[in-house]
Amino acid sequence: MGAFSVSELSWLEVLENRLRQLAGSVRAEWAIYVHFTGGAGEIAIDADRMQDTMSLNKVPILVTLMRKIERGEVDPAERITLTEDHKRLGTGVLFLLDAGASLTLKDAAWLMTVVSDNTASDICLEAAGGVDSVNAEMRELGLHCIEVTGDALTWFRALAGSMDPELATVSPGELVRRGYPFNTPASFAAARERYHFGPANRPFSLASARSLGQLMLQIHEDRCAAPATCATIRGFLAGQQLQTMLPKYMWGVAAAHKTGNFPPFVSSDLGIFTPSAGRPVIISIMTQQHRGQRAMVEDTIARMGELIVHASECLSG
Repeated sequence: MGAFSVSELSWLEVLENRLRQLAGSVRAEWAIYVHFTGGAGEIAIDADRMQDTMSLNKVPILVTLMRKIERGEVDPAERITLTEDHKRLGTGVLFLLDAGASLTLKDAAWLMTVVSDNTASDICLEAAGGVDSVNAEMRELGLHCIEVTGDALTWFRALAGSMDPELATVSPGELVRRGYPFNTPASFAAARERYHFGPANRPFSLASARSLGQLMLQIHEDRCAAPATCATIRGFLAGQQLQTMLPKYMWGVAAAHKTGNFPPFVSSDLGIFTPSAGRPVIISIMTQQHRGQRAMVEDTIARMGELIVHASECLSG
């Protein structure tokens, strides 16, 4: 039996085949969900597999927080005085500031979203009612494959404790003060790899690419909260400062998105992408269990984004 020619395939099938080829070029566990708005179709490649979200979990935290603000349960103008025990390792800037700095809860939401600040994330998670509250809000929205499993502190204690068991029990401020116990970059890299691929690894949170994509679709369609609240959420996501994945090769495209990383093992991106000429498209791409160069997997995600947005632009042609 001869191979199918490209002319016998729909544009959606051609795009899916190309995404599968790109994913196959990088050894990792991929999960891909693409939804073209306006009923134009969607692509799902292992989109229902639960994967480590890393900081993609900050989107359900943000949505939960904003829904509670909308209901009058939380005050975005509440002021927080930064303490040493607020501070978390990893991405962000708040852990670099002196204790005593003052910010509002809204400031924390901005930092959690636009620079993926882990200190701000735990502040927002607490204000949103904690892990159980976020998971309950996701169930209420019909999203049963989003599971926040703990705060950032829990994850960083587990990572640090895999290198030195004492670090799993010290105070949050002490953990940040000490940092990770490595002597060279190579030894630290090896410790991180053992953690990710070993039995001690715990997910930052778990979700499927489809469920996160469906959450983004609800944000886009003003269905997860009132229209004004959804517009505010989109504004937060549009401020995202990390542009090395999906938006990298997109020109003239408005991006409201969130990244999640534990490089080079996990690199993921999720968002609403609106070309200047074309329909908005929801893209949710997750990876885990990757060995190799961070730049390779991130650039592959960027190339996927370029192809998907180009297809969206062609739909309006």
